[in-house]
Amino acid sequence: MIVAGVVIETTPGAAPRVAARLRRVAGLELHGSDGDRRLAAVLTSEHGAALAALADRLVKEDAEVLGVLPTFVADERAVPRAPAPARRRDGATGRPAGE
Repeated sequence: MIVAGVVIETTPGAAPRVAARLRRVAGLELHGSDGDRRLAAVLTSEHGAALAALADRLVKEDAEVLGVLPTFVADERAVPRAPAPARRRDGATGRPAGE
């Protein structure tokens, strides 16, 4: 799964209206707004090309969306998983209590 954090730039005062429309978009999750012209969102898809196509579509199909600006992109499949902690015969993990 490819995950991209983006800022969606809108025309002045349009962020609330645009947010209402974006709530129905598959693969897009809103996470915040400045209440005026910027929305924070996360886009997800199996393929990076689909994320780029979604960003392009948002700009082309909504006159109040001026741009979709990436802040980070990550491929969850490329993130190594932490190994399980080694256990001793007494069952302790070697981690401090509470972890």
